[in-house]
Amino acid sequence: MGAELSVWIIGVFGIVAVVCWFLSKLLIFDSTKHDEQFVWLRSVEEDTSKKE
Repeated sequence: MGAELSVWIIGVFGIVAVVCWFLSKLLIFDSTKHDEQFVWLRSVEEDTSKKE
């Protein structure tokens, strides 16, 4: 019983970790695209190419 419970708990935490990881990737990517389009009025790539 204890081993089965441990496997379930590890599985649930694994699923939650994967969902949080994908959500954080989505939020970071989406926020950067929104900022480039509406806030900064230029892209990050354009800004780094001007410095070089």
